[in-house]
Amino acid sequence: MKRTTLVLEEGVLEAIRESAHQDRRDMSDLVNELLRDGLQLRKKTVAVEIAPPVFSMGRPRANLADRDALENLMERP
Repeated sequence: MKRTTLVLEEGVLEAIRESAHQDRRDMSDLVNELLRDGLQLRKKTVAVEIAPPVFSMGRPRANLADRDALENLMERP
């Protein structure tokens, strides 16, 4: 297991200390569990795909590659 230094907000550190003390656990074990759970949750929420709605716009009224056809279409009232 590797050692590392984390910079935590005071409130977060105090909550970890209290929780570890109540559960009679080592802070490192608790932090590892919380990080593992958070990473698993993040993977689950990121994996959700949202399909955008699809609409039929009908047949094109002009060829976008034909400059003259586009100009004629824009000039019509």
